[in-house]
Amino acid sequence: MYLMSFDKMSGLNLKKNINTISAVLDIGSDKIICLIAKNTIVEDYGGKFEILGLGHHKSSGFEHGSIVDPSNLELAIRKAIEDAEKMSSLTIDKITANINSNKVESNLFEISIPINDTQVTKRELDKALSIAAEQNESSDKLIFDTIPLGFSIDGVDLIEDPVGMYGEKLNINLNNLTCAKGIIQNISNVIESAHIKLERIIFTPISSAVATLSSDEANLGSIVIDMGAGTTSYSIFSDNIFRYAGVVPYGGNNITIDIARALSISIGDAEKLKILYGGVLTNSYDNGDTVTIQQLGYEEDVGSEKQIHKSNIADISRTSALDIFEKVKSAIQNISPGLLNQKRVVLTGGASQLIGIDDLASEIFQSPVRRAVPRLISQDFDISDPIFSNACGMLIYSQNETFVNKKITTKGLSYNQGNNFFTSLMRWFKDSF
Repeated sequence: MYLMSFDKMSGLNLKKNINTISAVLDIGSDKIICLIAKNTIVEDYGGKFEILGLGHHKSSGFEHGSIVDPSNLELAIRKAIEDAEKMSSLTIDKITANINSNKVESNLFEISIPINDTQVTKRELDKALSIAAEQNESSDKLIFDTIPLGFSIDGVDLIEDPVGMYGEKLNINLNNLTCAKGIIQNISNVIESAHIKLERIIFTPISSAVATLSSDEANLGSIVIDMGAGTTSYSIFSDNIFRYAGVVPYGGNNITIDIARALSISIGDAEKLKILYGGVLTNSYDNGDTVTIQQLGYEEDVGSEKQIHKSNIADISRTSALDIFEKVKSAIQNISPGLLNQKRVVLTGGASQLIGIDDLASEIFQSPVRRAVPRLISQDFDISDPIFSNACGMLIYSQNETFVNKKITTKGLSYNQGNNFFTSLMRWFKDSF
């Protein structure tokens, strides 16, 4: 099956690669997670995993989806991988990593191929998809994933696999995910400095969605929002097909910083207050409900303590979270206002655990909201916390046979200069028909 439906993306019909070992690396602003797993099978379900190793380490050198200190990030990555290897008693030599940058572009396009009443073969379709995967590539951008969204032959839509069919013209709808080559180069270099080969890159909004979204939600129309520490990513599905994805460089850390600035306290104390009292429901606390805080810049014994209302913390958190949701809504609206017309919003990620965040999202997006944890992918290992949504989704999605650009899997990326899609396509026509 060539069509990358949600069921295929999420492994709901995956029954291959059994007993293979996979390793994924979730790089975030707050944490680095490494999972090592063996692909197993469950009757009437498809792909599942036996989690062999889990490494979890505080992130460093990575902020808002970008590398800011390669050396510190490398050390954090090494630690997470080493912990996972120790637990699994395995040594890995290759890994799949995520990218969660707002510089990633989701490019929707359609190509038409004359088939002149001949039969579409697997070999010819593979060639067409490979050539199509170069359309949005340029001297400064690299395609790291190509997702087939649909096929039609002579106006007949909703074809999942055109191989073996006849017609005059084949249309292919695709989504190319591209990013600046320098960003991918930097991710590759940091990982390979830890003596691990970068096997593949997966866009965080997609992997988070396949771990949390149900098939019905993908079919009826949903926006999945992953609220991380430094970024908030979003992906849109409808009619069981991936439509669009993006990232805004704001997340839970921004809520923490807003609390710290407003109350003049340390970042560490602000994080604690956010976790304890930072729900976004402003009516959660009575007016007399207070907490003692340590003011920034004071000695502990000289006027350092101050009483504040817990409702103030909730007010700050609400305003900050509201700003994040408005940024996501605006980003989607700028692409196409129609993309906002989905039946449901699914929230996941660490910052989605704030009390009342689902009600606030429902208010902004005018849709029912569900807070989600990653669906069960392992029978004997509990990783049902929303901070693991992306890592779980990466394990699932990495098993799919989407286009993988081999130029990201080797140190010192080799770039194709001056690629011309139409020249390549015409060359393919000449060779194939």
